[in-house]
This record gives sequence, structure tokens and C-alpha cells, in this order.
Amino acid sequence: MIWAATPVGRGARASAVSVLAVVLAVVAHVAACDRLPSLPVTACGSLLALRVCWGNTGRRMAPPRLGGLVLGVQAGLHLGFAMTEPAHGTHRGLPAHGSMTMPTGALDSAGIDLLPGGARMALLHLAAALVLAWWLSVGERLLWRAARGAAAVARRAAGRLRRRRTHGLCPLPVLAVARQRRPAADRAPHLVQLVHLVVRRGPPDPRPA
Repeated sequence: MIWAATPVGRGARASAVSVLAVVLAVVAHVAACDRLPSLPVTACGSLLALRVCWGNTGRRMAPPRLGGLVLGVQAGLHLGFAMTEPAHGTHRGLPAHGSMTMPTGALDSAGIDLLPGGARMALLHLAAALVLAWWLSVGERLLWRAARGAAAVARRAAGRLRRRRTHGLCPLPVLAVARQRRPAADRAPHLVQLVHLVVRRGPPDPRPA
């Protein structure tokens, strides 16, 4: 069995994809909002991302599948971060304690800001996710190639060892002894015995003895 398809290999591959996707989402959120996202949301999102990635590691993940995984994790975490952003306190570009006082409910009425960094930040985030998916697809291809090569080498080595053990259990001297025990039908003593045989068939010889 190829190592990449074993439980250990699947766990390693799923962990790599989920961790890198979550780290990218957190970095993009920090760049857009100047603060870390909620730790419980990040932890729950990481576990969900790991479970989804585990379900897709039963076989080799093609680039479209990796791209869908990375973009799906980004979208889910971005929505979770946006919904758990505090609606009060400091706002990007506005001080928490200043001369200008914001009326109560001003931020609540604005709703959820799905693009805190603007369209430019969203495009940069999308480009980074695509680059990450491409990089993961290259690593996936190289990993499966190396795993298949190692499995082929192991199978050839096991076959040679099996043949060597088979020949070692039946040495050639045993076969030679078995051949010596066979009765030889064309040996010379049998021909000598046939020379002294007298055929006594037919009527008796009329000539006097």
C-alpha cells in the first residue's frame, strides 16, 4: 500500500493543507482589520478544515480539488471572522476615545462588513489562495511520485528476498541424491544378462544329441 494513502500519510497531508489554509486566512484578516480574529472561531474553523481535508485525502488530490479546498476554507473562515467581529469599540481608522463620539448602534446598523479591506484586499487574498493551492498541488504530485517509487522498490526487494529464501531451502545436493536413487534401465549389466539367455520355444530338435 502506498504510504500517502495510509492513515498516517492521509493525516500528514490533511494537516498540511488545513494548517496552511487557516494561516493564510488569519494573515489576510490581520492585514485587513489590524487585529487577530477570535481564537474560538479560529480553533473551530481549523478542526472543520482538518476534517474536510481528511475526507479528500483518500486518493491523490488534483489541482482543482486542492483549489476548491483552499478557497472553501478561506471563504468559511472569512465569514466566521466577519460575523464575530466586535460591533463596538475601536473601528479601523477611528479612535476608541476621541473628540468625535459615534452614536450608539451606528456600527450595528451598518451590518456585517464582508470586505473590511476593500476589493483590492479581497483580490490579493484570492490570488494568495490560488498560489497556495498551486504550491500544494506540486507538493502532492511529488509526494505521490516518491511514495509510488518507494513502494515499487520495496516490492522488488521483497520478491528477490522471497526467491532467495526459496532456493536456499532446496539446495542442489538433495536433487543429486534423488537422481542417484532412480533405477537405471539402460545400464551394461542388463545387456550382459541378455547374451546368456537361451530361447526354448517350438518343437524339439529332431537331430540326435
